[in-house]
Amino acid sequence: MDKKTLLLWMCILTALAGVINAISIFGYNGTTVSHLTGLVSKVAINLSNGDFTGLWEVLRVILAFFAGAVLSGFITGERAFYLKKRYGFIIITIGVLIIIPYFLSIKYSVILFAFIMGLQNGMVVSFKGIVVRMTHMSGNITDLGVYVGYKLRGNKNEKYITGLIPLVAIISFTVGGVIGVLLYGVIGNAIFLISAGVYILLGVFYFVLRYRCTDKNFNGIPDELEDNLAEEESK
Repeated sequence: MDKKTLLLWMCILTALAGVINAISIFGYNGTTVSHLTGLVSKVAINLSNGDFTGLWEVLRVILAFFAGAVLSGFITGERAFYLKKRYGFIIITIGVLIIIPYFLSIKYSVILFAFIMGLQNGMVVSFKGIVVRMTHMSGNITDLGVYVGYKLRGNKNEKYITGLIPLVAIISFTVGGVIGVLLYGVIGNAIFLISAGVYILLGVFYFVLRYRCTDKNFNGIPDELEDNLAEEESK
């Protein structure tokens, strides 16, 4: 897997997150599941109004996202990015889970959407040392804004890729949302079957490319040479 292929892989995953979040907003009670800022504010509003029924409805979505992130962290085990088999397993697992909303009611589907987004967002995926956010856009918009600000100030040390990655993520998420809403309007819940197929294909694709990759941490040093150097240092 070269860096361009990895970036494309991440873009498709980001687009899929856009699909799920847009469908959740458009067809499932207007609930966002890819990010939690608004939901945390709703918790505060419900608490201030003493609306504990509404509080639980919001809180369980947050807890589902949190549970997904916990599971993702447990599976990956560390923040340092490396082409581990575990990433492929996570993506295939999401592919299997996203089939379930085809059969579920709206209430439980939103909870599952949130869990899936937490699971995907919990993956630490970086490109050239830059962490790519694949389910929420606030961080990407911030990163892009800061990059533009640095450039306007005349900072020549900022590489173009630092601004390109969040821009590509924003575009991917938006395009995914557009496609998701349009398809949902035509085929309804069958879009989950299509999304599941794409997720599973991406997981399989990851395993194939991982097998063929000779530099799994993308540090510019072939794995075989790195292993030899580590072996010599340990002597």
